[in-house]
Order: sequence, then C-alpha cells, then structure tokens
Amino acid sequence: MDDIVITGMGIASPIGCGERAFWEALCAGRSGAGKVVGLDTTGLIRDTACQVQGDMDVGRPIGRAARLAVTAAREAVSASGLDCAACDPDRLHVIIGTTMGETEFIEERLSSEPADWLCAEHMKRIADGRPGSIAENVSRDLALSGPACDLYGACAAGNLAMTTARRRLLNGECDVVIAGGADGFSKLAFIGFMRLRVMAAGLCRPFDVERDGLWVGEGAGLFVLERESSARARGAPIRARLIGASITCEDYHPTRPHPDGDGLARATRLAIADAGLKPSDIPYVCAHGTGTPHNDAIEVKVMQDCFPDGVSFSSIKALTGHTMGAAAALEAACCVLTLEHQTLIPTWNLHNLLEPCDLDAVRDAPRSVAVRFAMNNSAGFGGYNSSIVLSAA
Repeated sequence: MDDIVITGMGIASPIGCGERAFWEALCAGRSGAGKVVGLDTTGLIRDTACQVQGDMDVGRPIGRAARLAVTAAREAVSASGLDCAACDPDRLHVIIGTTMGETEFIEERLSSEPADWLCAEHMKRIADGRPGSIAENVSRDLALSGPACDLYGACAAGNLAMTTARRRLLNGECDVVIAGGADGFSKLAFIGFMRLRVMAAGLCRPFDVERDGLWVGEGAGLFVLERESSARARGAPIRARLIGASITCEDYHPTRPHPDGDGLARATRLAIADAGLKPSDIPYVCAHGTGTPHNDAIEVKVMQDCFPDGVSFSSIKALTGHTMGAAAALEAACCVLTLEHQTLIPTWNLHNLLEPCDLDAVRDAPRSVAVRFAMNNSAGFGGYNSSIVLSAA
C-alpha cells in the first residue's frame, strides 16, 4: 500500500509567515505575543494575544480565517509543485479544520443597533461566513471545483483534518488533499477564555510549575497530501510521511478532559498502532501543551502512561499561543521541520518542570538529535482528541 506523503506545506503564524520564518522563530524563541489588536481591552483583565502580523490581503474581501488559510494554501501548493489545473477536479479535495470558523459577522454586531441585524448586508456577511466557507474560499482561490469542507473539531481540528485526508487517500476516494487548520483571532474566544480564567497573566509557560494559562492566537497551517506513487510520478518533493493517525472522543465534560486523560491516551495508542510501531519507537512528541494547570498535568500523565520507556516532548504554544483550529496543524508543521532538520524545539519559558514527571522535557535551547518519527498530539473542548505520527522522508 502506498504511503501517504506530504509534498507541500504553508504557514501563516503569529511568529512568522512562511516555513522559513516560522522555523527560525521556533529555534530563536521569538514570541508572537503582543497587545491585542482589534479589540478594546479597556476594563478587561487581559490584553495579550498572539496575532499574525500584516493584512493578509488576498485580493478580495473574505473572512480573517479564510485569508489566513488562503495565504497558507498558496504556499503549500507552490512548494509542492502541484498543477491544480492538471488534476481531476473531483479527485482534489480541500479539508480545513477549525474551532471558531468565521466569527466577524457575529462580533461586529455585538455593539450595533438592532436595526443592523439581519439586514441585507448582514445576511450577506452571514452567508459569507457560514460553515464550509473557509475551505470554499481556499478552493475558489486555487480555481478548484472538487469537494471542500470545514471540519469543526475544536482545538484538535488540524489533526482531525489530516486524519480525514489520510483516510480518503487510503480509501481511494481522491488523489490529492489540501488539508490543515485555520482560525482567525476571535473576540468571542478571547473573552471566553478570559472568563474561564485560563489566560496567562504574564508569560505562557507550558509544563512549568508556575504555569497559569494560555495566550489566544490565530493562524493557519496547510499541507498537500497524496499517495507516494503519484508524488513520485510527478517528481514532487516528499517532505514527510503521514504513517499513523487516530481520532477519539470522550463525553466527560464540555471544557475539561477526563481526569485520567482517557480520550488522549486512546488517541495516542491508536495512532502508534496505526503506524505499525511500538511506543518505544517514538522518540519525540509535539505536545498539546497549552500552559493551563489542569490540561498540562493530565497530558503529562497520559504521556507517562503511553510511553513507559520514556519520550522527549515539548510545546510550541509558549511562542505561537493557542491558535485554536490551526494549533495542531502548526504543530504538525513543526514536526515536519523537526524531522528535516533533526532538531527538537524546546518548550520556551519552561524553567521548573511540573511534578510528577519522569519524561524528557526539551527546554532552554533547540537540541540536535537523530529522530526518525515524531508524534503530534492534540486535544480540544467537547472531548475531541486526535494524534498523528509522521516519519522522515
């Protein structure tokens, strides 16, 4: 059976757009955090977020999440050398994972007069931001006419989209998939996380004893995935292989994971089994690592249970913030670059590792190491969990 391979990758992130800028910032520990733009934080207890710099002008008025996704998709397709016009339109799919979707049509009306609601202009904005609109805008920008859908999988959405893409390719439903995750900065998410009291007062420091919360972010990470035989036939660069993937759900609580991390543990084990590997074969996990006290402790417990012989792990959210539906996709991009550069990115701002933890927390500086496989774990509200395993090309 053909391996599913990544032949192109595109990134729009708070620490840089384009994979080179993204990787350089990860290695240097450059944070994307700054004072919130686009929301008056007067009277609020938090005013820091991780937002993508620049207007992301794509030539037509579309939602913020779609602009980020289009920017990333253009880079991914260009890097893969894919000629979309030469593809069978029904065999080239677009799958975008997202948490919030487009939220501007709601947010812009929160301070408006009642007469502004459901007028002709507002109805158009609702239609432009409806579920499915992010993938549809990517498809339209690339002049595609095949299946395009948004997948709402909370903060596991990026991995969920890649898992779905892999299944479609293995099942022969398509030949190429442009898949990943995207979310624009959301006032609703910012205020919601603030009200939940899970936003950092100072630095975001995943897995640290003094961790006190996350930063809300935005971004997009998209990949061109295809079967290895077709990639080689057209001379495409093979960046990495997507060799294992899983999705699990749990119904413990709307916003909190199971105390034993049941869903994430099952996702981890299933993805490793799907890859035909053993836990001891996995040297590195790019962790969900939000920086919140509850989630980080449970994730460490899951990793200790799933990797009894130990594993190295880190989180990039100390720099990117929590980019919602884009989080797992940007972390998958980090895994691809980790495999290419043979370098583990540390959890920046991690000084005093939480206890108990007997695992190897990568910190302080990038680490050169021989690494053949990398696992990317993600978990989200509503009990969504998804894990993928990547191997070096």
